Amino acid sequence: MERVAKAAKIPVLLEPSVKRALDLEWSSPDAKAEAINILVEQIDALDAWLRDKLPEEMKRPPLKEHLDTLAQIRGQDLDPDPSGGKRTRLREGVAPDRRVSIEDPEMRHGRKSKSKLFHGYKRHLGVDLDTQLVVACSITPANRPEEEAAPALKGDIARLERAIGQLFCDRGYIASPVINDVLADGGEVICKPWVPRNGDRFSKADFKINLRNRTITCPAGEVESIDLGADVEFNADSCDRCPLRAQCTSAAPGTGRTVTIADSEFLQQRLRKLTKTRAGRARLRERVAIEHSLAHLGRRQGRRARYRGLRKNLFDLRRSAAVQNLETVHRRLGVTEVGFRMAA
Repeated sequence: MERVAKAAKIPVLLEPSVKRALDLEWSSPDAKAEAINILVEQIDALDAWLRDKLPEEMKRPPLKEHLDTLAQIRGQDLDPDPSGGKRTRLREGVAPDRRVSIEDPEMRHGRKSKSKLFHGYKRHLGVDLDTQLVVACSITPANRPEEEAAPALKGDIARLERAIGQLFCDRGYIASPVINDVLADGGEVICKPWVPRNGDRFSKADFKINLRNRTITCPAGEVESIDLGADVEFNADSCDRCPLRAQCTSAAPGTGRTVTIADSEFLQQRLRKLTKTRAGRARLRERVAIEHSLAHLGRRQGRRARYRGLRKNLFDLRRSAAVQNLETVHRRLGVTEVGFRMAA
């Protein structure tokens, strides 16, 4: 490596650490900016040396994989410096689908809320609520929406030669085509509806939506036609002279209030009715058992992914779920003693 570092003019690799090789005052913003440009120059020098000396090796693993990783990290974290020249600077903001691990190319940033972040993967489970057995598992990168896991969960259930009669799910899965499949097969979908919000102004819940006539009526009595999966905008002139305008929208004059009609508006209306009755709320709480299964598996697996990549971590989730299922069967059967007969 020393010979290559000298030939390719990348002295940063001749020291045991990058910081020692750069030997800069790290408390200075200018020094940090300079460090980035020194590293980029040496990366470019290494790339030029490899293209000259090992052009065929660059097309094959493992060298190709390492160079691709380097290019990906550079592309997502650095931007050209507006001051001009070949200088670069750290990118402002986070690149879409940003890679967060050098060693694991499939790991991603995730977000539980505006303030709570996590990194890695998401677990997804399908649980038979009658037996409490885990019957389906899926793993997705942390930044992917829940709906993307639903087809894999349904596939696991299909391999057991079972169908979904009632689907209790988190509302993050509601946009999945699996929801429509369950409803089309005569099944039932039960989850919390999306909560309309508009600050302290009128929300979507204050509008009357008539799906039979495909109309929507605002709090002031104005009526517009609607289409599923589209935004409806009320007449701008009517909104401008409406005495309730300040309670409804902050849009500039000349723009009418807009309301989004979901593709699943029929389902959303039915789910909102569930939340308004004691019996409906009791049905929604049946999903708590799935949260318990996720918590048990999380405690068993720990907070960190055991392996690199989706495939191996899916295997680990399935393995942990199998052990949990054995414990569930043991508990439900009320087994207190287990004996073994050993063969010589």
